[in-house]
Amino acid sequence: MRVFIDSSILIEFENGRQPELFDALLASNHELFINGIIASEYLYRLLGILGEKSPMSVAESGQIRQTLEKHQTAKLLSGFNFLNISKSAVIHAIDLMKNHNLLPNDALILASCKLDNITILASYDSDFTEACQKEGIRLIKKVEDL
Repeated sequence: MRVFIDSSILIEFENGRQPELFDALLASNHELFINGIIASEYLYRLLGILGEKSPMSVAESGQIRQTLEKHQTAKLLSGFNFLNISKSAVIHAIDLMKNHNLLPNDALILASCKLDNITILASYDSDFTEACQKEGIRLIKKVEDL
């Protein structure tokens, strides 16, 4: 099965909270997908986690290189299949924002799933609950949901 991984799954894993779902997904035979939105959200939050201060403070102190050298970030991200965000995904995301009261990044994530025929979204973000149900996407929040 094809599973889209939301940044909340990655961020909670990096924080040492709720690692079970991410561990189970990595150990599974599922194809795991992300897009540029997920990569950006994850990298931003990772700077704060690794630097133990806000991502902006890490940048302002000139410590991005040193902070990222503490982690095998590229190796982790290269394990995912990447989806492009097309013009049609952006247009579809606008409709999803209107129909489900979603913020832009969440709408782009859901649009990516819809347009690339990914019917499972792994996320701890409650904003997806109703939208996924109405859009025919199965939302998984725990190992038992797999």
